[in-house]
Amino acid sequence: MAKKKSGETNLPLIIALIFFVLTTIAFGVLWYMQYSDHQAKEDAIKKAASERAAAQGAAADAELKAKVYRAYLGIADEKDRTDLGAETKGKEKITAELRRINDELAKAGGYLAGPPPPGLFIWNPDNPTEPPIRGLIQSYADARQKQAAAEKTARDAIQDFRGAVAALKTASDELQKFAQDFKNKADDFPKQLAEKIREIAKQYDDRTKAYAAEEEKARKELDAYADQVARLEREKKLVEQKANRLEQEVELLVDRIAQKRDVFEYDEPLGAVLRRLPNNLVEINLGSRDLVRPGLTFVVLPDDYPQKGRQSRLRRIRVPDEQGIYRDQIRFIPRGQIEVVEVLGPSLSRARITEEPEPIRDGIAPGDLLYNAVWRKGTADHIALVGIFDINADGRDDIEQLVRELINMGIPVDAYYDLRKRQWVGQMTAQTRYVVLGLLPVQNLNDPLRDRKTELIGVINKAVEEARRRGVQEVGYRDFFPRLGYRVKLDVPPSKVNQAAMPYLGGVVGDEAITPPATGN
Repeated sequence: MAKKKSGETNLPLIIALIFFVLTTIAFGVLWYMQYSDHQAKEDAIKKAASERAAAQGAAADAELKAKVYRAYLGIADEKDRTDLGAETKGKEKITAELRRINDELAKAGGYLAGPPPPGLFIWNPDNPTEPPIRGLIQSYADARQKQAAAEKTARDAIQDFRGAVAALKTASDELQKFAQDFKNKADDFPKQLAEKIREIAKQYDDRTKAYAAEEEKARKELDAYADQVARLEREKKLVEQKANRLEQEVELLVDRIAQKRDVFEYDEPLGAVLRRLPNNLVEINLGSRDLVRPGLTFVVLPDDYPQKGRQSRLRRIRVPDEQGIYRDQIRFIPRGQIEVVEVLGPSLSRARITEEPEPIRDGIAPGDLLYNAVWRKGTADHIALVGIFDINADGRDDIEQLVRELINMGIPVDAYYDLRKRQWVGQMTAQTRYVVLGLLPVQNLNDPLRDRKTELIGVINKAVEEARRRGVQEVGYRDFFPRLGYRVKLDVPPSKVNQAAMPYLGGVVGDEAITPPATGN
């Protein structure tokens, strides 16, 4: 091997060594730097992940709080309410936030010792997953409306108060004025009172003197009036006694006149009693050939009646009036009355005894004669009725019932006078033979209806006079029905007659009269 020359150096080797060392150092530094950057990056990634997780948690908390605030304010949508209702992990956070809100509201409202007032207690922390339906905004709106209403009420109250103050001031001014007037009058009152007392005392003295004079005069007049009343009472009793005697005399005279003017004087017997049967039945010699029918009535008189006449059956009887005072009356007393109950043959009928005044001493017997004032064999006389007909003394006019029953007996009623309408119902014709005059209202001296009764009597008399002008013969109530055999109450008390007349004393009324059925000849 060639020997190196002295003085030569290993420069390339040194350079290479230096380069290697420097390269190694550079690579080491580069590797170290690269490792350091990687570690820093990993640390940064971990820090970023941690920060992200923290940010996400903070965002979730913020979102939860946002939902809570939206629900509390009342602007939460359905998703917010659903999320809050389903929250479990954040329930404590919601509770804590609600308590903090309620505490702040209580502090702001000055309610340090307790929860906020009901109007601001929106959400109960004890039920954090049950969001309220009405939020703070709606509560605020309601509070504003209540505030506005309260402010209006307050303004109205202030206005009313101001008006009341003004009225009070006016009243106060008037009171002061009245007080001054009262003071002035109070000062003058004692003087005026003293003067008035003196005036009244003088008037009292004058009136006392005048009263004493008038009392003395009145006492004398009363004594004179008492004497006059006593005298008039005595005269009244005498007049009443005289009137009673005159009424009795009038009744007797009317009976006598009726006896003298007996319209049935020439009545002929229509048949006779054949025999008397048990049970108050008789057989008569009238039947289907004579057109007899059930319901027909007859008066029964003795067989010597045609020779002895009406006088033989007149009896004086004593009849009590409504006061219990007995008076004499002349009455025609037949042996009895009968009513046909069955037609047995052409000349035979059976009848029932309906009345027999003296069955033992003067009873109906075979051979007695039969009379009927209007019925004839095969026919009957036509009649008209006028007046009041209370046939059973019950205080009611029975004229319409009477018309129906007479027609059923075969007695034609051509017309009757309607006292309500003051006119005839039906029509009197040339066949009408009798007009039967019913009862008349009874009057007395002190009768308050005297004028009305007089007017009604005048109407009845006018109707009778109209019948007379037509040639119809008048016959009285008490004379007609006993001669007919029709049972009626002859002794109707005056009070009952007046009671039956009451509906006719007030004039014409609107009730329709009942027209009697059409009758045959």
